[in-house]
Amino acid sequence: MDQVMLVISDRSADPQKMRELIEKLEKDPQKYLLAAFDRETGTLAGSLLGVVFEDICDSCRPILLVENVAVLPKYQGKGIGRAMFQEIERWGREMDCHYEILVSGNQRTGAHQFYKALDFEEVKGFKKYL
Repeated sequence: MDQVMLVISDRSADPQKMRELIEKLEKDPQKYLLAAFDRETGTLAGSLLGVVFEDICDSCRPILLVENVAVLPKYQGKGIGRAMFQEIERWGREMDCHYEILVSGNQRTGAHQFYKALDFEEVKGFKKYL
């Protein structure tokens, strides 16, 4: 579980709470948690979470939100992120999503290059902590 904390958050998380949330995610058909493991070491190399939510505008088709995207530095550039996005996008199409969105911090310029290579368009977004 320590490896999961490294990948998912810069802040340490409560391992028990994480377990409970992962169990909850597994039961929700509108959420898909992907994890990429190094087969040789068992290390969690990357993860991302897809969430489908309804859209009452335009075509009224759902939207795919991608969150918690992370690949450990040691595993970056090896196709793990690309493979996870291919899978989450396959699932999003299966769920009839109109488009996918993600939010990335301004300072994550390397990640932004990666997202652009995956054909994401950069748009302006806003975030407010509650």
